[in-house]
Amino acid sequence: MRYLDYPERQTFGDKNLPCFFYAVDQTHPRYNMPFHWHPLFEIIHVYEGSFLLHLNERTFLLHAGDSALIQNGITHGGSPQSGAECRYECLLIDLNAISLFSSSLREYEPTLADLFNNSILLHSYCPASQTELREPILRLLHLFRQPEQVDILGLIGNTYLLFSAILQNHAYTETPLKQYGKKYEALKKVLSFIEEHYQEHLDLETLASCANLNPSYFCRYFKELTHRTPIDYLNYYRIEVACEQMVYSHRALTEIAYDCGFTDSSYFIKVFRHYKHMSPTQYMLGTKKLPEQ
Repeated sequence: MRYLDYPERQTFGDKNLPCFFYAVDQTHPRYNMPFHWHPLFEIIHVYEGSFLLHLNERTFLLHAGDSALIQNGITHGGSPQSGAECRYECLLIDLNAISLFSSSLREYEPTLADLFNNSILLHSYCPASQTELREPILRLLHLFRQPEQVDILGLIGNTYLLFSAILQNHAYTETPLKQYGKKYEALKKVLSFIEEHYQEHLDLETLASCANLNPSYFCRYFKELTHRTPIDYLNYYRIEVACEQMVYSHRALTEIAYDCGFTDSSYFIKVFRHYKHMSPTQYMLGTKKLPEQ
């Protein structure tokens, strides 16, 4: 998914152990998190404010100090809650590149294999009070706040400690994650289609046909899983992409609007105000330019 393709994405580790780290505040172009998925294990930790996170059919309100653990392949998205600025960090790790299997860990192999294969479901919500999990999470995040190269041994060691805490506290449910997968397959197809074609004219019938559903049922299905109607989500996604272009490019607003699927600049401004509660110009003045890599 395109979520991993921010121009300023911070890639750490090496080619054998890639990992990604994002520090997000209200100046970040993806302050809101569109629904997406990826093949990596993800940690989200909230430092200030609160963040409403949707994971498949589960919803969690994360407050300052809370974390979430997201298994690979799970569709997720969310947004900071109004009232105060939210600051949060995201760390994505390729668990397949970290060998958690050795002769000394043989008794844990079945459970670890089930976790990695999504045969069991993690308790994704980690409140600040759950110190057994919180401490290894914070140590992992701390590794990535340093400007120099990440300590690979520290990364591997703290990943071991996190999964040790998960197993010791039985922070998982033996309910196959795959039972949720089929319900979300059609949604993933539509999200991918929007990601690839948001610049084009799209209507409800086109999106419904992508999911092989009739428009009426598709609209209910989509809203149940994303908490938005299909057209509402399409416009929301277009505005998020526009924000990204405003931060990372020096193109004219009219050009950005047309590139994001809006054929009328005044309508673009109206839709932008609806989602961002400010004009595009105010947004550009209030954000910091992030360095491209």
